[in-house]
Amino acid sequence: MFKPTGRRRAFHQHQRMMRVAFKVVGRHATCGDPDTASTAEIVALAFGEHQLRITDAEALDYLNAALADRGYPLRPAAPQAGGEEQ
Repeated sequence: MFKPTGRRRAFHQHQRMMRVAFKVVGRHATCGDPDTASTAEIVALAFGEHQLRITDAEALDYLNAALADRGYPLRPAAPQAGGEEQ
């Protein structure tokens, strides 16, 4: 039986998450407003389609990758809670 390595597992998870991000951005682009695509949608679809729990920061990375691929502006990272930027 084939046992996936950690690298292969990470690669496949990355591919699944990129498909999720492209789906979210694509839906919003079709409606004419890709700026409304949210990390919450990516988090929800990641769990709903692939049973993956990801953080909002990870979702932002995938969202920005999909936006950049389509030539849309990137989203800034949210400021860290409880501290000031230095």
